[in-house]
Amino acid sequence: MGKAILLLVAAAAIGTSVLLLQGSSNRLQADERQVARQEEALAREIARSAYNLIISRARQLEAANPTWTLTQLVNAVNGSSGKLAGHLKGGSYEAWVYPIGASSYGAVAIGRYGEASHQMGTHRVLQRILEVPPNQPSRVKVTFLESVAGYCSAIYLQRYVPRNNNGMGNNPGRCDPSNPAHGSSCETQEDIELRGNDRYVALEPELIFPPGHNRDNASATSTVVLNPGERANFILAVDKDCSLRGRTDVLARVGKKYFDYLRDALIKSTDDFAQMQEGPYVMIQAHPTKPNTWRLAFEDLNFDTEFMGMDKLADVKRYSYGDMKWQIRSGASWGERNGKYSYGGSGWSRVDQWGYYETRDYYMVEGKIVPDFDDQVIEVELIPEPAV
Repeated sequence: MGKAILLLVAAAAIGTSVLLLQGSSNRLQADERQVARQEEALAREIARSAYNLIISRARQLEAANPTWTLTQLVNAVNGSSGKLAGHLKGGSYEAWVYPIGASSYGAVAIGRYGEASHQMGTHRVLQRILEVPPNQPSRVKVTFLESVAGYCSAIYLQRYVPRNNNGMGNNPGRCDPSNPAHGSSCETQEDIELRGNDRYVALEPELIFPPGHNRDNASATSTVVLNPGERANFILAVDKDCSLRGRTDVLARVGKKYFDYLRDALIKSTDDFAQMQEGPYVMIQAHPTKPNTWRLAFEDLNFDTEFMGMDKLADVKRYSYGDMKWQIRSGASWGERNGKYSYGGSGWSRVDQWGYYETRDYYMVEGKIVPDFDDQVIEVELIPEPAV
């Protein structure tokens, strides 16, 4: 009997020890998870701070040096080491900008704290792109440089009007009829906010070219005058079977029900609604010598549902064509593309007869469609309008 009691006591002691050990282990695991979560949160905070730092630096340099090329801006922002790096809040960070096409740049920031790291980034377009210069009302002249695609397309001009134009929202009733963003209806500020972002209001698009193709050297000038500070967005409306060729009767305003899909040159920034960024289906480039003149090179094929389609568009836009074989690139020489799919381009360098980066007509390579940004290529000029 005594031995049985001793065995029970020993078993109870062992059980208690096991429970205590399990409890300690659970608490330790919980503490480790809590530490990991805290490190992840701090890494995100550091990445966000580093991102704000690199973007602020890019904006300041861009504003102070409006004549700089994209390459000059990127080099100045990143410095001699090619990136900004430092310590912050007990962790570390790296941040840099990189060119996308001819007029846009991307920003990347990585924050690290303990064992955790976090990366964030975005895509921006240079501020002066497609913006009406100060003190100079202008009309928009559009000329087709290349228009040899099989699909038909219409071109629309869409004005983006600054919210502070003519004191919007400062008048009684928060409405200023002289502001074209309001129009004759004098909508409420709440109505306006539903139609635009925090800085611009998007007006109804104006048809510049009806659906068509094979229109090299064709030109047209907008009927409306754009005011200083406004942006000129352009929309490519694709008519795949050319059933709308030449029609203007029902197409004065762009409508998805008439076209297969629409492609905007400028879209709202995904992280900063006060800014605009370049759309994925177009490359915008300022002319190297003619002021207030840009080339818009549209891709009219649809890659929305293509395997890694948007990655393919971004790869060509950033790196140019390469061998146009979508495959994994291996080796240290590929840098950030090591182990990732790419067409293998090395950057835009060849220049065409107009002074822009040279685009080429690929359409398909080895039976697969490829993005070439050579389908509908237009030149946009802001023509000064004499004062009335």
